[in-house]
Amino acid sequence: MDLYQEELIKKISAITPFYIVGGTVRDHLLNRPGKDVDGIIPIPLVELEKHLREWGYHPLKIGAKHQTLSVFQQGQRMDINFFDGDLEADALRRDFTINAVFQDARTGELIDPLQGREDLENKLLRACGNPWERFREDPVRILRMVRFSVQYGMDIEEDTFRSAQSLLPELKNVASERTSEELGRILTLADPAAGIRLLDELGYLTLYLPELARLHGLAQNRYHTKDAWEHTLQVLANTPPQPILRLAGLFHDLGKWEVASRECYVWGKCWAEDKGYYIGEYRILGRQLHRYHGDYVEVHGTRLDHYPQVIQVKRIRKDPSFRRGFEWVRDGKRHFLGHEKESGRLTRQILARFRLAMVLGKEGEGGEKELLWLIENHMSGTLSFIAELRGEGSALQLNQKMRQFVWEKGWDGRSYRLARVDQLLELWRADFYGGKKREPKEEEIFEELLEKLHQTNNAVQKRHQELEWGELEKFAQEHKIKGREWGDFKESLRKTRVVSIDWIPLTTGFLEKEYKHFKGRNYAKRERE
Repeated sequence: MDLYQEELIKKISAITPFYIVGGTVRDHLLNRPGKDVDGIIPIPLVELEKHLREWGYHPLKIGAKHQTLSVFQQGQRMDINFFDGDLEADALRRDFTINAVFQDARTGELIDPLQGREDLENKLLRACGNPWERFREDPVRILRMVRFSVQYGMDIEEDTFRSAQSLLPELKNVASERTSEELGRILTLADPAAGIRLLDELGYLTLYLPELARLHGLAQNRYHTKDAWEHTLQVLANTPPQPILRLAGLFHDLGKWEVASRECYVWGKCWAEDKGYYIGEYRILGRQLHRYHGDYVEVHGTRLDHYPQVIQVKRIRKDPSFRRGFEWVRDGKRHFLGHEKESGRLTRQILARFRLAMVLGKEGEGGEKELLWLIENHMSGTLSFIAELRGEGSALQLNQKMRQFVWEKGWDGRSYRLARVDQLLELWRADFYGGKKREPKEEEIFEELLEKLHQTNNAVQKRHQELEWGELEKFAQEHKIKGREWGDFKESLRKTRVVSIDWIPLTTGFLEKEYKHFKGRNYAKRERE
């Protein structure tokens, strides 16, 4: 509580009894800093509003059915509500006993009609009065229960927990903005994984995030020590407390359930039907399959766990033996081919059910779009630097490769996104330490690579800011380069100059050489089309 709040409380207390309640008192008892203040008064709010305006404040009335008078000043907030003078009755209408301890602003006396202080000391989270009625009044209290339990390390009283479970379906009738806001608060706790575990124990995930719940028990490949569920929670725990990274960590592997598969062989005649390709009873997914239509083939692929009639192609060749059949690869690998794209698709479905844009805010310069980008690109670091992670490759090649990587991830066609690349690297780190078997040397190589990528990210941004285009404009006028050709040529030069380790000045010789190559590439492209 700051001086402005203390001064305002003193003024209000001079005209009416004023009781501070809720999080302000709770956090004070826990020796935690508080920011906003909640209070109740026994006089009509219109009367208080008149006094506040006379004192130079600008109160706002919030709420239709149950009005609150709110005062904002210096980044602080005070919410004031009316009560009929019966503190115990007011307490019984609140959510949890730890939030139903009152402090008389005049005397400092604590009034505790529901033994909330005792519950705080015993670390017990208990609903006020009848828990079923409390959750029925406002089902969002179920999510608040989860947040308070994790935030304050409290056990949930049995009747309170059972009532919350029984009323989970009521959350369907609550505005998605409110549920999304509470989920965002849970995800930015110091231990977000504990919050997700508690939501799962309640049954919330099964009802509202089934894409996440079904990762339970999903076995990964031999290099993982955790199933997909435990891996996801570890990645979530590893992420910094930024909403976009916490959501990316939570959703990054949703697609693994869809594409989980095991190595196999299938033989037979490849034929097309209903815009798909088949071998016997199996639908075959792969590229250039039209080349094999009508031929007998051998496919080395992976059969999906949850869609057993579907096989993804790894390799395909014509089979002169005309063999037919199916066979598992002995000790075959587990695969999750394309799971990052599937994770993006499933996340889009979740975003349509919630209002997570309000949780993301301006973070990531694009909210939901940036979240999807992070999820769909979370494997790009591993795939791009797989050789370097094994300790292979030269330093010169690595420097060039890193500049290429950060430029491709950071340039959006209009500006260089330094923060986006940093977020991608943070997600990669969280995933890297998500439960795979690692040797100390592997971790050392990874940390060194990640540090170099962060440095390269800064260097590439600096290089891009230093670019000047005066000589190019002169060259374009002389060679009558304009319209789309001008834009495409400039983009080609931009990438070349930024990715280059050495500074490239726009000399006439360089521009003529690059323009010749540019026209050659465009001609070859038109020929292919």
